[in-house]
Amino acid sequence: MLKPFIASFYLVAATTSVHAQQVITEQLVDQPPQPHALAIAAQSNAAPLTLDEALALAELNNPLLRSARADADASSGALMQAGARPNPQLSLLQEGLSGAERTSTALLNQTIELGGKRAARLDAASFRRAASLAALDARAAALQADVIAAFYGLLAAQRQRQFAEEATGLAERSAGIAHKRVQAGKAPPVEATKAQVVVSAAQIEEANAHRQVALAQETLATAMGGTVPRERIAGGELDRIPPVDALPQLLQRADSGPALRAAHAQTSRAQALIAVEQAKRMPDITISAGMKRIATASAPLNQAVLGISIPLPLFDTNRGALLEATHQAAKASADEDSERARVRLDLAQTYAAYENAVDEATRLRTDMLPAARDALEASSRGYELGKFALLDVLDAQRTLFQGRSQYVAALANAHRAYAELNRLTGSSPARTPPDHATSSALAP
Repeated sequence: MLKPFIASFYLVAATTSVHAQQVITEQLVDQPPQPHALAIAAQSNAAPLTLDEALALAELNNPLLRSARADADASSGALMQAGARPNPQLSLLQEGLSGAERTSTALLNQTIELGGKRAARLDAASFRRAASLAALDARAAALQADVIAAFYGLLAAQRQRQFAEEATGLAERSAGIAHKRVQAGKAPPVEATKAQVVVSAAQIEEANAHRQVALAQETLATAMGGTVPRERIAGGELDRIPPVDALPQLLQRADSGPALRAAHAQTSRAQALIAVEQAKRMPDITISAGMKRIATASAPLNQAVLGISIPLPLFDTNRGALLEATHQAAKASADEDSERARVRLDLAQTYAAYENAVDEATRLRTDMLPAARDALEASSRGYELGKFALLDVLDAQRTLFQGRSQYVAALANAHRAYAELNRLTGSSPARTPPDHATSSALAP
């Protein structure tokens, strides 16, 4: 947490007059930017990454989405192949080697499928394609949720880094002033020691904040397919949270979401495979037609040849394959019921998490943070007048800055839950939040 955000500032203010406080403020304004601030300014020269751009790039480059597209394209080939009819066969038969005894027969054989095999294959292939398309939609919805969560996670990390950098800069400059006052004999040495402790703690928090930003950038770049430089900053409104529908409406939409559509298509395909195995129990017939040429001493003799062949299902009646398909259909139906229960539970839990995060952010913005600021101002003035102890000021500071950090975390959690709700229902995110969304009054 950002405990020492401006602790050293008010530590010096305890023994500093109003004029001295004005000197501190002037020094803070005139102080040249730190190296990390210059680096961030250089990065900001590039246009900030927007959410729309991140979603568009992820749709083009994410490998998991490309894999799902390839599988959906492959299912169209399977559907095409399922409708193919058996190829005819040409056979040549020759009896005898010498010219006087030779008999040559040419036959064209055509297998005719019976029992509705082709129609059953087409049904199974069409349900497989429906499942592939639903899986593609589910993968796109999951990618969208990942990108949104990673994008707002980066915004939150950038906000926390900004807090940490401001705290470090203020702590370092205040510690310098405190050291000068100790050297001048205007303050006890313990004040300089406390100020240095505050600087060390602020530097630790700042280093951790920078690492969190780098991790958030890597997470977003990975979700987008690694096409964006990791150091590019994100630009957006973290403080605005789009609203969602009531839970009953979300549950109703989830029944037609991509996850349940994919599960239902798998169940339908399993049922269609039963029909395929049942059709295989009906033997196919093969019709043959051709010409037989018989060599004789006088003149060759040509004869027409007609034939038909029917397999006798004595040993292989396809009972095992039919039994397997039946149990696979029962499994697919159970999996669909399990998926529906899982989606509804996830939706209820995510909705509760969204409401909790929005409620927490709203209460922090409207109640806790204004009260914490007032308490800090009052304790600081009382400390200057000798009515409060240093611990009172530090406690007020800690409460305020912990609340600000908690506010940012609540915003990130709300956006993450909102993205997950969109994934479960198959909805598209609201790119432009409405006016009654959470206010951005506390944005630093």
